[in-house]
Amino acid sequence: MLWSILLGLLNALIMGVLVRRTITVGTGALRNTIVSVVVGMSLWPITLAAYQMLRIPRGGDIPWIETSFPAVMVFLLIFAWLIVIQMFVLLAIEIVLPSGTFSHVVRSVSRLPVWYRRVTRLGQIQRILLQFGLSRYFRPRIPTLRVSMREAARTTAEAFAAAGVTFVKLGQFVATRADIVPVEFVDEFSKLQSDVPPVPFEDLRGELEEFWGAPVEELFAEFDTTPLAAASVAQVHRAVLPNGAEVVVKVQRPRLRRQVRADSDIIMTLAERLENAAGWARSIGVRAIAGNFVESLREELDYRGELRQTIALREAAGPHSDCAVRIPEVYPELSGERVIVMERIRGVPLAQATGTLDGLSLLARQDIARDLFLLVARQVLVKGIFHADLHAGNVIIDASGRAGLIDFGNVGRIDKRDRRAIALLLVAFEQQNSNAAMNAVLDIFSPPSGLDLRALQRDIGQIMLHYDGGMPGGSSALFTELLGFVVDKGFELPSAVASAFRAISTLEGSLRKLDPEVDLLVMVRDHSDALLHETRSIGETAENLGLYISTTAPMLASLPSEVSRVVQHLQDGTLDIGTSGLNIDLIKTLVQRTVDQLIQVIIAFALILGGVFLMAADLGPALTPELNIFTYFGAWVLLGGFVLAAVVLAPSLRERQSR
Repeated sequence: MLWSILLGLLNALIMGVLVRRTITVGTGALRNTIVSVVVGMSLWPITLAAYQMLRIPRGGDIPWIETSFPAVMVFLLIFAWLIVIQMFVLLAIEIVLPSGTFSHVVRSVSRLPVWYRRVTRLGQIQRILLQFGLSRYFRPRIPTLRVSMREAARTTAEAFAAAGVTFVKLGQFVATRADIVPVEFVDEFSKLQSDVPPVPFEDLRGELEEFWGAPVEELFAEFDTTPLAAASVAQVHRAVLPNGAEVVVKVQRPRLRRQVRADSDIIMTLAERLENAAGWARSIGVRAIAGNFVESLREELDYRGELRQTIALREAAGPHSDCAVRIPEVYPELSGERVIVMERIRGVPLAQATGTLDGLSLLARQDIARDLFLLVARQVLVKGIFHADLHAGNVIIDASGRAGLIDFGNVGRIDKRDRRAIALLLVAFEQQNSNAAMNAVLDIFSPPSGLDLRALQRDIGQIMLHYDGGMPGGSSALFTELLGFVVDKGFELPSAVASAFRAISTLEGSLRKLDPEVDLLVMVRDHSDALLHETRSIGETAENLGLYISTTAPMLASLPSEVSRVVQHLQDGTLDIGTSGLNIDLIKTLVQRTVDQLIQVIIAFALILGGVFLMAADLGPALTPELNIFTYFGAWVLLGGFVLAAVVLAPSLRERQSR
C-alpha cells in the first residue's frame, strides 16, 4: 500500500510539471496540485484494470517488475492520456472558475466591512439629497415646471455642506471648472464651508505624541487643548514653543481619511455610471474630472504638501518688509502628514472682522487692500504660485492694521507664458484695447478651428464697452462674463488658468470687505507698469532669447542638408510620406499569429480524425490478445490531436484573463 501511495505522488509530480510546461493558463499551484494528485493516484489502478481487460500477463506483485513489452507500451499510453485529461480538466475549471477566483472571493470577504460602510454612507447621502428635495430638479412631476438655476445651485450647495467634508471639497473643486459648470453653480459652490464641533484633544494626543516621539508638554511651553477653530477637515490649537514663539497646531480630524475614501469610491462609481449613461457626461469627461478631484483631495489631506506650498509662497512673497500682509513661518521639524505647526497670525478672520475694521481708518484699510492685491498679483503674474482660495475666512486682520494669510492647502500654479498673457489681458481691459485683449485671449485659451478673429475682436470690444466707466457687480463679474464668453465660443479652458481667474475673483470679494469702493482694474492701472516690468524684465528676456537660440541653432544648421535630402528623394521618386496611425509590424504580427493558430487548428482536427479512423480500423498485428497495433497507434495520434487542441485553446483563455 505504501509503495502505491509513493508512486502515485511521484506520478502527480511528473504530471503536474509536464502539464504546466505544456499549457500555462489555468495551472495555478493549488488547482494543479489537487488535480495532479487525483490523476496521479489513479494511474496504477487504471493501469491494472487495463491489463486485466486487455489480458496482458505480468509477473510478480509489483507492476513494474517482470512486465512484458505490451504492458510497458500500454502503461505509457495510459500515462500520456491521463496527462491530456488533466490538461482539459484544468482548462474546463479555468472556463468555469478563472484563475484568481478563490483569492478574489477571499479578498471580497475581507472587504465586506468596507462595502457595508460604503452602502451605509450611500444611504446617508441619498437621504440628504431627498431631504433637500434635489430629486425635483432631476425628475419634475409637472412637465411645465421651470427650474431656477440659481435655486438649484443654492439647494445643491446646501446638500453638499450637509453631506460632509468630501462633498464640500467636491463643490469647491467644481467651482473651479467654470468652463463646464453654469455660473450660478460656480457662485454658490465657491461659498461652501463646513463647520463642525471640535474633537476632544485627548482623542488626538496619542497620535500626535507618537508622531513627535515626545509628550506635548516637553515640546511646547504652553498648549491650549481648547481649539481656536474647528472645521470638517482639521482643528487648530494655540501653542507656545520653548523659545517663546507663539504658534498654531493644525491637526487633521481622526478617521477622516476612511470617510473620504468611502465617499471618493462613491463619487467615482457615480461618475462612471453617469458617463456610461449620458452623452453630455462623456463629452466633458465626467470620470476624468472626478478622478482629478479625488487625486487633488488625497494630496490636500497630506499636510506635507501644504508645508511645501507655504514655504514656496513665503519665498514668492519676497523681502517686502513694508507689506501689511504676512505669510506665516512654518516648522517642518514638527510637521508631518496629518499635523502642521506654523507661526500664529494674530487677529480675526476678515469674514468676522466688522468690529476690527470699524476701528481702523479708511486709509489703513485701503493700505491693507493694496498690499493684499499686490501680494496676490505678484504670486499669480510674477512667481506663478498663488493662494487659490483667498475668501474672507482665509484673511486674518488685527487691530493694528496688519493682515495675514492662512490655509495653504489649495495652491495654484501657472506657467510663465500664461501669467504674462493674463497680465496683458488685464491691462488691455483697463486700457479698452480690444485688439490686445483678443491676442491675450488667443494666447491664454486654446482656440477652436475656423474661428473668425474679426468677429472675436468685436465681441470682446462689446464686453469692454459694457464695463467702461464702471464695474457693475465688480471685476469678478467681468471675469465671469469673459469665462462664459470663451467657453461659449468653443475655447478650451486650462484648469490652471481657471484657478487663477477664480483666485482673482475671490480676492476681490475679500478686498471689498476692506474697501467697498475697490476696483481691481483700477488697481491694475495704478500698478500695471511695475507688474509688467516684473513679468518681463530685460535680463530675463535676454536669458530666454539666449536659451531659444541655443535650442534652435542645431536645427537651423541641419536644415539645408534636410531640404537637400528631401529634394533628392523627390527627384528619385522614392519619397515616402508614411502612414498615419498604421503600425505595419503590428499588423504583420497579428496576421502571422492568426495564420499559425488556423494551421494548428487544422492539424489538430486532422490528427483527431486520423486517430479515430485508425482506432476504428481493426487491422494490423496484435499487440495483445485484445489490442492490435493500428488501434494502439491510433490512440497516440488521437492523443496528439487533443494536445495540440489544448495548446491552441490556452492562449484564448489567456486573452480572456487579460481582458
